[in-house]
Amino acid sequence: MARVEQVVFLASGVAWFGSHTGEMAMLPHLSRLTKLKTIVPRKTLPRRFIGKLHSMYRGWPPRNQHVSFAELQAWMQFQGSKNTVLHVLRSEEHSHFLSLWDKLPKNIVNTIHLPVALWSKDYREAISRLSSAIVYFTSGIEKIGSLMGQPNIKFIHNGVDTDFFKPDLRKLQTPPRILYSGVYLRNEPMLVRVVKRLAEKMPDLRFDLLVPAHHRKSPALAPLLEHPAITWHGGLNDEELCALYQRSYLVLLPMNESGANTAVVEALASGLPLVTTDVGGIRDYGGGTVFPTVANNDDDAMVELVGRYLSKPNWRDDIGLKSRQFAEDVLAWPLIAARHLKAYQELSA
Repeated sequence: MARVEQVVFLASGVAWFGSHTGEMAMLPHLSRLTKLKTIVPRKTLPRRFIGKLHSMYRGWPPRNQHVSFAELQAWMQFQGSKNTVLHVLRSEEHSHFLSLWDKLPKNIVNTIHLPVALWSKDYREAISRLSSAIVYFTSGIEKIGSLMGQPNIKFIHNGVDTDFFKPDLRKLQTPPRILYSGVYLRNEPMLVRVVKRLAEKMPDLRFDLLVPAHHRKSPALAPLLEHPAITWHGGLNDEELCALYQRSYLVLLPMNESGANTAVVEALASGLPLVTTDVGGIRDYGGGTVFPTVANNDDDAMVELVGRYLSKPNWRDDIGLKSRQFAEDVLAWPLIAARHLKAYQELSA
């Protein structure tokens, strides 16, 4: 097993994530275990200019030049460093950078977030260059390994800040409120159908939809725009997001596909039952074992499952406790950070 003395972390911050949300929250825990150098694209005019020069030198097409500058920083930090691992956190966003090598050395570790069907053409071409990968879901790992040319892959769960996202029964509201959040990979037509049926069947229900303002008028969601049982939310900070979870009775999250899903792990940490579809990596995060799932586009089953939670509060509470326990035992960032360090050592050997 290789000895890892330093990790260079090429990260990509998500604009709407706060300090407790998303994978960047792992870094303080990882920094306690090893020397850590974090590189994140930052928007300044000099960085953009140098990034553009770097892209032109490499012959890359027009792209986000702040990302190009960050890649240059990571490459320079990594070159010649012994016992150093370069971790490309969102590998799918760095296809051109990965093309610098015919075959990447083992100590360049790439995290894969997305199922194969969602990869861009450029990333599909780059994947064969990878030597080491961390994947956040088990479905498709065999396929990913075959495309890489060798199965040098570790499955690690996406983590969550269980100290921040946690239940607070004092804030649970009545009548029950049902939370939906996000845009990417969601089955929005199913959401619309299910919400309409639930609201008609149980008029006291209230729904909180956390969706960016610009997306609410999309063809799929527009039928809910003026629905009287719905409160729309957007632009929340971490504290407001946490409070939204804590006042909710459950999370309704119909999905068409799933790899790593921040809403899923935050709901689990908040002790909320998830009503979601059995797609992608959902089973890796307790689907079918910690909490029941339904088949995609099975509206009847989803409406029935919500009704069961509402009519059986003790069962709802039991699922919530199991969800929280799963988050503490499996998804807490200190555990995930330790698994990352072990993976770096094994993958780079």
